[in-house]
Amino acid sequence: MDAESYERELIGFALAQAAAAAKLALVGVLILVAVTWHDVGAWGVAAWGVSAAGTLLLRNRLIARPTDLLAQGRPAPQARRVLWASSLVLSAVLASLPAAGLPHMETEVGLLVTLFFCCWGAAGMSSLGIVPRLYTSYLGVMLGGVALGWARDFTTSLSPAIMGGLLMYWLVLSAFGHGFSRRVAEGIAIRAENAQLVKQLSAANAAKTRFIMTASHDLRQPLHAIGLLGGVLARATSAEDIHRAREALSTALEGLQQLFSAILDLSRMDSGTLRPDLRYVPIAPLVARLDIEYRALCLEGGRRWECRAETAHVRTDLALLERVLRNLLDNALKHGGDGGVCLALSTPSGQVMLEVSDTGPGIPVEERERVFDEFYRSRDVTSAGMGLGLSIVQRLARLLHAELRMEFVDPVRRTGTRVMLVLPMAQPSDEQAVEPAVALPDLHGLRVLILDDEAAVLDATRALLEQWGCVVATCRSGSEVAGAVQRLGAPHVALTDYRLSPTENGLAALEALRAEQPEMGCVIVTGESDPAIRQRLADEGLPVLEKPVDPEELRAVLGLFRAMDD
Repeated sequence: MDAESYERELIGFALAQAAAAAKLALVGVLILVAVTWHDVGAWGVAAWGVSAAGTLLLRNRLIARPTDLLAQGRPAPQARRVLWASSLVLSAVLASLPAAGLPHMETEVGLLVTLFFCCWGAAGMSSLGIVPRLYTSYLGVMLGGVALGWARDFTTSLSPAIMGGLLMYWLVLSAFGHGFSRRVAEGIAIRAENAQLVKQLSAANAAKTRFIMTASHDLRQPLHAIGLLGGVLARATSAEDIHRAREALSTALEGLQQLFSAILDLSRMDSGTLRPDLRYVPIAPLVARLDIEYRALCLEGGRRWECRAETAHVRTDLALLERVLRNLLDNALKHGGDGGVCLALSTPSGQVMLEVSDTGPGIPVEERERVFDEFYRSRDVTSAGMGLGLSIVQRLARLLHAELRMEFVDPVRRTGTRVMLVLPMAQPSDEQAVEPAVALPDLHGLRVLILDDEAAVLDATRALLEQWGCVVATCRSGSEVAGAVQRLGAPHVALTDYRLSPTENGLAALEALRAEQPEMGCVIVTGESDPAIRQRLADEGLPVLEKPVDPEELRAVLGLFRAMDD
């Protein structure tokens, strides 16, 4: 809660309590009128009673307006001034009775009035104690009027003792007022924090509901297509049918992997396990590569394509930057209508600006904040998608310390969307050059033990590794490891899933084998986002591959063990 909101809460609470206490204060005025009527005189007591009641009623009317303004989020200073002025005037009016009337009262009546004002002052803590300085002043005026009345009464020897007691009472209540203010302030802070937590939980629950509904639809489509295509392949009778089915199956699998990758990206960013590897790199080659790929896509779809690029170096994670640009370009192709798409790299004012723009209907200004929310899709969007692309873009931009901007391509017609990613420019050097790509390693004869509890994963991984020339043995739990090693021989590498079952993990399952064969390599494959588990894997110092695993990345990692074996 910011300071202004906190101030509004404090003053709003005090005003509400003051308004609620007005009826009880009116009863107190009537009691005092009845008690002092005989001793002070009808006219004096009546005048005081009318003044006190009128002040209370007027005060309630005065504080009603600031209370409404505070509820509308208006600043608090005006309400604070009204509270201070009305409270001090009220205390002065109330204190005028004992100040003027105590010398005329019988001692017993004077003591009763004194006790009544002490109770009245203590009750004022509920409405004014939250503003300690105001409460101290209010209480001082009220008890000061009582003390003045006793000081004017020369007929009793109790005056000095009562005045000393009033002073002590004022000090004690003032101290309690400060404690009361702290406790109320803590309560307001806790309430605000709870309200924020409830808001966050509600948003999370709504996001979860949207995710389940969207994911159940979007994931069902490629899964359904994969099932149908599997049947087509099983019944295919010609090479052409097989080729068409394989191409369609590849497209469906690519869509499925993109959805899972987007969800995994969000999970890793939420858990803090996705950290950028910032390096000084040229980004013109990245733009050139995207130019070739997306130019072909635009030409195939009958869209215009434009790419402009200058030479620039930045300090960034090139892989994450590429994912940002691909998300933006895919969005432009999907939601940009049938017009053109443009990718531009420029260097204005010592900065590097990457722009992706389209000539579609544009994103309305009122939706520009929400389009970066997870699972949010504009009401005007009819194409498929889970609404994760721009959310991932925003989070990755923060990781890369890049500024994200959005505007209309044509601000007059309010059409087209231009998304700009701004990064600080860096100076290139020979040491900062990007390393050239290396040739794929030869894995023929590499003995690999695969440990995973999913039969489908074992079969697919075995097929891939055998295609690369590896010698493979598979097992589904720690109890099967010894038999698999007996069939395979001493493994060069063990490739294991981390979570095998609720009670077993890959590291524990391979513990005995790693102790017997310390020269054996070990690669962990996991989709875990738990920071504790990620830290444990990091402490082990083993290579970790994220699910879904990129085949080229897997081959490169296995190639390291082949090189060490050679």
